[in-house]
Amino acid sequence: MSRIPLTPVESLAPAARDFMRRRGELNVFRLLAGAPEVFDGWSTMVDAQLDSRTFGPRLRELVILRVAYLQHCAYEIAQHTDVGRHAGIGDAEIRALSAEGPVPGFTGPENTVLGFVDELCVTGTVTRETFAAARAVLDEAELTELLLLVSLYYGLALLLNAAEPDIDDDARLVTSP
Repeated sequence: MSRIPLTPVESLAPAARDFMRRRGELNVFRLLAGAPEVFDGWSTMVDAQLDSRTFGPRLRELVILRVAYLQHCAYEIAQHTDVGRHAGIGDAEIRALSAEGPVPGFTGPENTVLGFVDELCVTGTVTRETFAAARAVLDEAELTELLLLVSLYYGLALLLNAAEPDIDDDARLVTSP
């Protein structure tokens, strides 16, 4: 049970109701809607990340799932496992993302990105070598967006782990309109 009460959907402002209509009436959104001064801005960032064409859905979901596993965030894992499957991530790959240490079995660029994510999430920074390796497979916009994606889901994992909302029984995140 959530440590912070979930906002009833019917009491939300129109913009928040519209966001949930498009993305799903998830407990995480009802939790965060309890901060109406920042929810609209946060939901705009989520929309931008999920709709961005900078990364394909597969790479985006690999990053999100790896962050979720590194942060031991059951809620993010539950929501993004389904999304990851729809993005072409197989069950064996999803299991690999839960491993401790380097994640084996992905393409060269995916391994580079996942190594970057690991180092950033575990140490709070990346070495010059790791940054250079990521820079060799990502341009400046892609690298910046990767950092924003990791920060969004890392921060969200912290919030979810602290607030403990129930994992949704049936509601699922909608990633494409």
